Amino acid sequence: MENTNELDSGFQIKNLILIESSFSRINNVAFGEGVNNNFNINIEVSVNGQVITVVEEATLIQNFQEIEQVKVKVKMIGIFEYIGDSQLKNLDEFGRVNGAAIIFPYIREHITNISLKAGIGAIILPPVNFTKTEKK
Repeated sequence: MENTNELDSGFQIKNLILIESSFSRINNVAFGEGVNNNFNINIEVSVNGQVITVVEEATLIQNFQEIEQVKVKVKMIGIFEYIGDSQLKNLDEFGRVNGAAIIFPYIREHITNISLKAGIGAIILPPVNFTKTEKK
């Protein structure tokens, strides 16, 4: 049996909340050549004592011949708590990298499900390396 104490990260997720979700599409969405997708992620981190709040917003816009065909915006907030000992002492960095990486699969799943319900097929966002995202 594994010793779970060795797996502790020093951080605990307290809550994950969907705070905004919007989706729009035109009647006849085009697929294939000429379709241009623009994907953007914004991350905001705030630290209050031992509590790290991460707001992550993902926006996807699909254009075809300069016509916006699909637009999806999802915003989630993750609340984390520093509860123990961790090699990562910079709480802002934890939020921008680890916190954002924890939240992102939930955003991906939400976008995939909403695109399937919209009848345009599964929009599956690519994985993101949050160690390489820019600080804003």
